[in-house]
Amino acid sequence: MSTLLRSFLLNGLLLGSGLARAQAPAWQSAVPVASAANGAYTVTATAPDATGANVYVAGSFTGTVALGSSLLTSYGLADAFVGKWNVASRSFAWVQRMGGAANDQALALGVSGANVYVAGVFANAANFGGTTVSTNGAADGYVAKFVDAGTSAGVAWVQATGGANEDRATAVAVSGTSVYVAGTFRSPSMALGSITLNNPTATGGTAGLAHCFVAKLADAGTRSTFGWARANGGNAGDDQVAALAVSGTNVYMAGDFVGNIPFGTTTLSSNGGRDAYVAKLVDGGTNTAFAWAKNAGSTGPDQATALAVSGSNVYVAGSFSGLAVFDALGLVSAGTVNAFVARLTDAGLSSAFTWAQQAGGTASDQATALAVSGSSVYMAGAFSSPTAAFGSIVLNNTSPGGRATDVFVARLTDTGTIGNYVWAQQAGGAGNDQAGGLSLAGTTLYVSGSAVPPATFGSVVIPSGTATTVGFLASLAAAPLATRAAELGGIELFPSPAHATATVRAPVGAVLTVLDALGRPVRTCPATASPTTVLNLTGLAPGVYAVRISAGARTATGRLVVE
Repeated sequence: MSTLLRSFLLNGLLLGSGLARAQAPAWQSAVPVASAANGAYTVTATAPDATGANVYVAGSFTGTVALGSSLLTSYGLADAFVGKWNVASRSFAWVQRMGGAANDQALALGVSGANVYVAGVFANAANFGGTTVSTNGAADGYVAKFVDAGTSAGVAWVQATGGANEDRATAVAVSGTSVYVAGTFRSPSMALGSITLNNPTATGGTAGLAHCFVAKLADAGTRSTFGWARANGGNAGDDQVAALAVSGTNVYMAGDFVGNIPFGTTTLSSNGGRDAYVAKLVDGGTNTAFAWAKNAGSTGPDQATALAVSGSNVYVAGSFSGLAVFDALGLVSAGTVNAFVARLTDAGLSSAFTWAQQAGGTASDQATALAVSGSSVYMAGAFSSPTAAFGSIVLNNTSPGGRATDVFVARLTDTGTIGNYVWAQQAGGAGNDQAGGLSLAGTTLYVSGSAVPPATFGSVVIPSGTATTVGFLASLAAAPLATRAAELGGIELFPSPAHATATVRAPVGAVLTVLDALGRPVRTCPATASPTTVLNLTGLAPGVYAVRISAGARTATGRLVVE
């Protein structure tokens, strides 16, 4: 065994050790976001509002589907949609359709206050909430702004990005009135307002390789203007950008490339195949430049598909094959393709990988979404391996023979030098099920994607219907209760998850109240004279509840998961 491989394997063992794992939280809910007459649909992106009471969803559909109170029929092939989903009522407050006679998709979503930004791709001519936009060629990218008015929404503006060939917008991020969009273009040149980007691999009027672009829009309310745009790409193969994140004036982008790719004065070289990359651009207005760029990968296909930023910590996730290098760190896939999540430390004009973790088994597994809160890193994706390992945690594929993909969601704790898996959860059925979006609202984690019904999310089942593929929105608690009894100010509550009963240790004379997710009392009983009181949970729907213990002027509240 080589010294390099030995150090990689040792690194993997160290990253898999550390904090004890917690019991995975149970799925709270899982619902198809529409009903279908003869169509199919998927949810590709989610973002919560500031209160967490609503979640914005974006996706695509074909045929006829019922989204909210509207029965929508696609104009031709696939159409895009964006809507505001009310968590309590499990219904849409409003929905907007985007599309025309060809294939149109919503690929990314950003929210700032009441402003909802959608990015994607459209062909020929497409209607965006009453505004029609035409392409410059085969397909163009777009960014559309909708203003949420509560129970309705209107389009404020739409910007197309493209040229004579196939171009698309794949990522969007928002900071105040600055809207950043990224994507790819094959056209010899592409227009972004009055700005033109040239494709160096195009010849004459023919299409070139796919190159990356990132641009900034200034949102002026009912109109927008492109302030700057940058193009990046090599000449060995198609290059992609899959994710954007913004923190102040720092704009981070992630994707994959082949061969060499320049980012300002830094040129990255792949490790032999397709590599993942992360790059940082500093928005200086008229003086915008890349500060650093890093790549990671093996001699096989490697991709970065998700990105999240917290302070100087930059988290990236995706997939890799074989022996992949992350600076001095390395991962060795257990099968064809494994998922990865890694952290870089941004030092201003440079960066370095701090840790890297993998997940998966002997087949093909991929991470597609990330969310970060403090030291907690949440990752979602899909796995087709019969069994998939997340550190010492193992998930079993539910499809017959493990031939299809299941949804996974996992939580890691970032200790600074190590990323430890705390729990992992799964969902799915016999067909291909996958997560596409992940967002955090308070203590609730929302997962979206597509599933082939029937699909099981713990005790919740999305049943079979008329749609072959459905878009889903599911939720689970971001931080589960420990598997052992949890002290609540000297009062213990266990077990959690619970089934028919739960046991509470409370002072004699205390009053125990069980409240549902909306804060409504559903059970009340006095503490018994014995040290513990048994709560009867029979008849309660599966979900997350609060148990409030009142003893004189003293109160304590804990969470209880009922399965």
